[in-house]
Amino acid sequence: MELHNYRITAFCTIRGRSIRVNGKEFLGADPSTPLGDFLKLAYRKLAIDYPKFHKMDGLCKAIFIATELIARESGRYKHHTALIFANRSSSYISDARHAHDIFRADNPVASPATFVYTLPNIAMGEISIRHQLQSENVFFIFDRYLPEFLVPYANATLDNQQADASALCGWTEITEGQCDLLLYHIGTSGSQTHSIEYLKRLYNEEDE
Repeated sequence: MELHNYRITAFCTIRGRSIRVNGKEFLGADPSTPLGDFLKLAYRKLAIDYPKFHKMDGLCKAIFIATELIARESGRYKHHTALIFANRSSSYISDARHAHDIFRADNPVASPATFVYTLPNIAMGEISIRHQLQSENVFFIFDRYLPEFLVPYANATLDNQQADASALCGWTEITEGQCDLLLYHIGTSGSQTHSIEYLKRLYNEEDE
């Protein structure tokens, strides 16, 4: 039985040194600003007190910020909001830093501060704690943004009542100096249908 009557209630993009929510700029900075400094600027503008943010890696920080901004538009997340994310590089930045530390000839060390972030789904754990989510979650690794996969997968998850008709989905590619993130919240209300065509257009429009 086709139940796909889901809508996009809010979305957030982080591209270059710009953060946009529902198409409107939340924060912009000079393109030469280091990515880490830019994400710290966004955190300060959020005006929240969450000390764990400073211990997160770049992938977690970007997802945390986008998730926080979407919640301000779509309302508090339901406890069983599904998390369906994908990227290309997994947690490569933290992996490489961890490998460098443990193979140093002078002083090999496995730092918990780095090691804990060598899995991409750690970001899901961080936002689940922050927003008290008890939900289905999955993190896919693709070579590119694939709404052709993400849309039917999210629809099937919600149709099968594995979530409370609510999901947070998207693309979260973070490298050492760049961020290409599109996260969106799916619910039963909103002006835009959750469709492959719309999400392709949204991704391309927000990249311009």
